[in-house]
Amino acid sequence: MQHSMRTMTSSEAKTNFGEVLSSLNSSGPIEITRNGKSVGLLTLPPAQAADAGRLAALASAYAQGRVSWPQITEETGASFGELLLALGLQKLSLPKVMAKKSPEQTALLNQVFDAAAGLKAQA
Repeated sequence: MQHSMRTMTSSEAKTNFGEVLSSLNSSGPIEITRNGKSVGLLTLPPAQAADAGRLAALASAYAQGRVSWPQITEETGASFGELLLALGLQKLSLPKVMAKKSPEQTALLNQVFDAAAGLKAQA
């Protein structure tokens, strides 16, 4: 996602430093000025590449359903694309996931099946 460059005086940046840092991810870099002249640029640090060996081990565990995608990204910072590449290099597939159903979902599903059975019986 590309953001336009924002400009802020050094006094504004100092006063709102926490908010300024928090906004870098969502709003992009900020040019800092003093007396109308550019004196600095605040940006996010460059993304570090995930450790390929660790990512390969986690990809294997992911394919077996032993770790989740959020656990992998939290530990390695890898993107989902990097995980897919690690899976592909090892000829592994995505894990099979069975979603848990709430009692409300099960009841609704049963109502739909009962209604369908009733329609079929009428036909």
